[in-house]
Amino acid sequence: MAGGASDVIVTKVTTMMRILLWVLLGAGIAVRGSEPIEASAEGASPSVAQPHVTAELIPEVTTVEAGKPFSVALHLHMDPGWHTYWINPGDAGLATTISWTLPAGFTAGPVEWPVPEKHAMGPLMTYGYGGDVYLLTTITPPATGELPRHFDVKAKATWLVCQEECIPGKAELSTTLDSGSMNLRLPADNSDFFAAARARLPVENTVWTVMGAYGTPPVLGGNAGPALEVMFEKKNGISEQPLGSLHFFAEQPNVLDTHGEKFAPDPKQKLSQFNLWIPLEQNGEKPDTLSGVLVSDQPLIGDARAVYISAFSTKGSPNEIPTMATPVSSGQVQPTAAPRGTAAATYGAATAQPLLIVVLGGALLGGLILNLMPCVLPVLSLKVFSLMKHAGDNPKAAWIQGAAFTAGVVVSFWALAGLLLFLRAAGNHLGWGFQMQSPGFVLVLIFLFFLLGLNLLGVFEIGASLVGLDARAAGRFHGLTSSFLNGALATVAATPCTAPFMGSALGFAAQQSPFIALLVFTFLALGMASPYLLLTFFPGALRFVPKPGAWMEAFRQFMGFLLMATVIFLIYVFGALVGGDQIPSLLAVLLLASLAAWIYGRWNVPTHSTPTRLAAGVLALAILIGAVSWGVTLAGATPPQVGSNADGEASGWQPWSPDAVQQALAQNRPVFVDFTAAWCLSCKVNERVALDTGAVKQAFAEKNVALFRADWTHADAAIAGELQKYHRDGVPLYLLYSPKDKDAPQVLPEVLTPGIVLGAVGSL
Repeated sequence: MAGGASDVIVTKVTTMMRILLWVLLGAGIAVRGSEPIEASAEGASPSVAQPHVTAELIPEVTTVEAGKPFSVALHLHMDPGWHTYWINPGDAGLATTISWTLPAGFTAGPVEWPVPEKHAMGPLMTYGYGGDVYLLTTITPPATGELPRHFDVKAKATWLVCQEECIPGKAELSTTLDSGSMNLRLPADNSDFFAAARARLPVENTVWTVMGAYGTPPVLGGNAGPALEVMFEKKNGISEQPLGSLHFFAEQPNVLDTHGEKFAPDPKQKLSQFNLWIPLEQNGEKPDTLSGVLVSDQPLIGDARAVYISAFSTKGSPNEIPTMATPVSSGQVQPTAAPRGTAAATYGAATAQPLLIVVLGGALLGGLILNLMPCVLPVLSLKVFSLMKHAGDNPKAAWIQGAAFTAGVVVSFWALAGLLLFLRAAGNHLGWGFQMQSPGFVLVLIFLFFLLGLNLLGVFEIGASLVGLDARAAGRFHGLTSSFLNGALATVAATPCTAPFMGSALGFAAQQSPFIALLVFTFLALGMASPYLLLTFFPGALRFVPKPGAWMEAFRQFMGFLLMATVIFLIYVFGALVGGDQIPSLLAVLLLASLAAWIYGRWNVPTHSTPTRLAAGVLALAILIGAVSWGVTLAGATPPQVGSNADGEASGWQPWSPDAVQQALAQNRPVFVDFTAAWCLSCKVNERVALDTGAVKQAFAEKNVALFRADWTHADAAIAGELQKYHRDGVPLYLLYSPKDKDAPQVLPEVLTPGIVLGAVGSL
């Protein structure tokens, strides 16, 4: 027992020393790479200031010659504490991009990236740059032909700058250059500046032959996960000095674990020939080639401590030598197999992952509760109504309908998850319900639910409708398409709502690999579909429902009114997105749509002649197209200024910002922050039921609580970053700060009651 405990202590101490060493190493790189270059530079473009970043374009020369390459530097200066990203941003972030506009015949090479720094963001590790970064690009003029006397080199740069929150930025930069000797401007030569900038680049590998192979490291006393073995073999010009600490930054994302310092090179290895075991990213990719930067705390080639390793194969098959030794956690050396030519490096156990089964259980429960939210209940009721209507037709086939409905829900959740992950990978900070920030999407929902409501109210009939009210689809499929589409419709209707347990599950998914994220979304979908699925598997429960009869027509019309209530809510959302002055026009659009539906339902029926039916159909379609066109025009209206909420300010609520929160806390005031959106029905219910009640308002006033409202109706990167900070993927989120502990606010549940809020405020 004592020996085992000592092993654990030694392992923890060793791990802490390695982490400390890497922090110091990262700090050393940051000091070297983040300080501004002191050498002067002429001919730079006018600088462009964006939130927390200032950008400018600096040419190496201002007079160019045909066929003679020159470099241009994109200089980004970040505010203290903020950083942009390397070509591989690590666990999160987005690499800076440069798009060039050059004269005819000129070409631009790839970005030359300085040695990256490591930036920890909670459990995440990212690669990027703070302070000042200089991204070089080589421009090559045409070798033949006459160059223009004066010409512009233009660059459109985009970046993501992050601290705790992340803000996308962009700048269009331009600098004027000359050619020939007849120009009046004096030429500028920024060679000293660019020499300093190039000194921050990793040097080329001239000393090792590099090969990689995927496998499992030979670790004693622990379970090793999959890893990549990278083998460095002497080619020429390298000394036999011992190894120092090493880290390999892969240019390809989603391959290697960002906490690659889990390996520790064996001190017996020499710089001339050594092997690295680097853990693989969980559920990551395994490309055939890799490239990147090898960084050490001691010189690797000459005085350079960073070496660029060009693309090497990962398809090697290392031989093993059974007589080598590997150090284990206790410090003893025991014989074991090791990769060819060297002793293996120890490989630490992977960081413990959150209990996935707990998160999946929360997602399942959150999806189940989602059925009770006002967004979903009317749509789900339609399918239950359809099942009641046809319960006696073929009870044994009911489970097929349930499976089709479930498939519709699951596939729709997958589609939303895939779109969300894709847009996030492109640098957009989005969360659950992000599509509700689009006026066009909300307009589609308004038309869809409005026409479905008219259908339920009997204004017109559509054979086998989208919501499955008339599942007379013939054949052995028994209306499977209708059930599938109903599941998809229920999913779309669910997007304005967030149920308990759901926010935490989505926040967890946002920080995981695409596979884990899709798994969480799948359990959410299964939870949402489970009531109807269970009902179809146990159709005997329907015996408690009254037999089909005239009452069902009244029930159908009642559900039409429920859908119209949903339309009213969506109209309110549309007004919040494009401006309330557009609502009267939208109501006129819906009036035209209802006229089209009435014409279709009144004259396009079998009791009328074919010419009458054809004329009615054409007229109804024309009116509907006109209504849709008008609605699209309204959706393109300029949205109102975000944060202009006079009513909110009059009631004590102020627009949220991190600075405003800190100022209130500095005044020794508690702070309550309501992260909300006009399209979030759960948020609006919480506001009416809890936050706007007299007792809660009085409690806020007695405690002198500063009230802030973070409105996510429109996309806002700062709000999205704050949501991610608290592991949420959407609104609502409620934070209560105490001046006694400014950095650890209480996180209130997603469904509020006056008692919950009063209890939290009372604990201040």
